[in-house]
Amino acid sequence: MLETTPLSREKLRVLRSLDSVKIRNRRGICLVEGERSLREAFLTGNLLYLVISDQSTGRGEDLIGKQPYHGEPCYSLAHSFFKDLTGVKTGPGVLGVARIPQDGHPVAFLDLRPPAALCFLDGVREPGNVGALVRTAWALGFRGVLMGKETADPFSGKGVRSSAGGVFHLPLCRRVGLEEIDELMSGGYTLYAAQKGGEDYRKVKYSERSILALGNEAAGVSPWVLRSAHPVGIPMAGKADSLNVVVAGGIIAAEIAAMIRQGDKGKRGHGD
Repeated sequence: MLETTPLSREKLRVLRSLDSVKIRNRRGICLVEGERSLREAFLTGNLLYLVISDQSTGRGEDLIGKQPYHGEPCYSLAHSFFKDLTGVKTGPGVLGVARIPQDGHPVAFLDLRPPAALCFLDGVREPGNVGALVRTAWALGFRGVLMGKETADPFSGKGVRSSAGGVFHLPLCRRVGLEEIDELMSGGYTLYAAQKGGEDYRKVKYSERSILALGNEAAGVSPWVLRSAHPVGIPMAGKADSLNVVVAGGIIAAEIAAMIRQGDKGKRGHGD
């Protein structure tokens, strides 16, 4: 039988406040939903405790009873309150509370040794897109994700869920602007911007130190980014005009990652 402790009113008040990005940042915690995200929060040492609805399905109890969660602090909450916290209406009735990894990860903390690729999200305002792009960068071996001031918070409920736990693994540098990008370019990085009409992404010879900039779907990347970047595009077939930023970012990022890996293999092979 699952052992739980009723969630206190004080803890409930805190969880309700986490809908605000300012409160999340001030307290340094966020809500986590989805089995993958919960697992990654636990494996990285960021999961603090679990909350289960008193109307949770058997899936919820099975999830908490599994390793590695067995033994983690678990609180029960009336479903009438739980449903106001969750963004998943048909989920198992379980959510986690996790520590936000070092807030902001200044660029200076990134591992910038080549070969290395970074992603720069410039004004990507949809949290789901931000989370999905973090997941993509994590899966492709990028060293970190840089986020402009107008980019949505990756630690919102939707952002964490869409990242499949990537937000707990990959360094995320927030509030990045011209100064930080210039610093990276001065250190040998080349900036590439996804842009309609840009050079065919398959024909570009990417640097072993690459930054891929992805912008708002309506407005694209900022003018100051375009002034410094090599524009990269994806040829469209038929009457198609554009791609979702997650799809476009994934296609170009995969090409960058493959080329960098190939270049690194070549270097190591040459030295053998």
